[in-house]
Amino acid sequence: MKANISFLFVLMLGFLLSSCEDIVTLNMPSSDHYMIIEATLTNVPGPQKIILTRSQDYFDNTDAPRISGANVSISDSEGREYLFKESKTEMGSYVWTPTTPTDIFGKVGKTFKLTVKSANETFTASETMKRVPPIDSILYQYDEANLRQAADGKPKNGYDAQFYARDPIGVGDCFRVKTYKNRKVFNGTQNLVFFYDAAFQKGAMADGLMFILPIRRSISPELYQEKDTIKVDLYSISEGQFNFYSQARLELNNAGLFSRPAANIPTNFINTNPNSPLQGAGWFGISAVSTLQTIVDPKQARKNIK
Repeated sequence: MKANISFLFVLMLGFLLSSCEDIVTLNMPSSDHYMIIEATLTNVPGPQKIILTRSQDYFDNTDAPRISGANVSISDSEGREYLFKESKTEMGSYVWTPTTPTDIFGKVGKTFKLTVKSANETFTASETMKRVPPIDSILYQYDEANLRQAADGKPKNGYDAQFYARDPIGVGDCFRVKTYKNRKVFNGTQNLVFFYDAAFQKGAMADGLMFILPIRRSISPELYQEKDTIKVDLYSISEGQFNFYSQARLELNNAGLFSRPAANIPTNFINTNPNSPLQGAGWFGISAVSTLQTIVDPKQARKNIK
């Protein structure tokens, strides 16, 4: 009898709780429609692209509107100017195309100033291209997938890879890693890997060391199979861009019952008119890149990689 009463109590409680659920639409203030820049330019041979969009209202899930008709240029600390022309096939994308195969954008140590003129407003940003160490090697061993690697139907067995590189001597070098499997980049928010010297945090006393194990293993969000191509790109980034990524990741993961109030993410993209209501967002980055790739060959697999 007591069991039946308990069951009825739970059933009634569930009904009452479900009946109290209402959809509430909040009246959110309209966005100021900031100009957003997407730009990480590199010394990798080939064209360089900058994308300009407008921010949207909080509950607007449509694609961000592109900004067309802007004048976009970059000048470096040696006086050279790079003109970015809007793509004829992709509105809001501005491209610099090298004039010769040996014409490479950027050089370590140079400072670059971006200028964007649009709708009688002028925005600027400045960054310096930092150094990047070479990637020494990519090693892999046959293994079983861990819980993270095996999620969403990914292979349960395969090759777990690491890359090896050493932080240059001198505190304050910052980096980002991008990994490709068969030419497809791992681009989920969980694949945003950036770090300070040879560890994840500033103040970790990791200057001049081999990159720590979690960084080296970050190139294996899933296991690789025989004949897969693994490509690793190591980008130098400024400390400002490191802070930008840190804040962005906090906001991306800022959810749940105990979430913090949302905060603006820092930017180096500013309106030269401080009294204008139209402000900038995003980050203008300049990176030197080192690259290494390998094809998985079972004969080259190692054992007990550390």
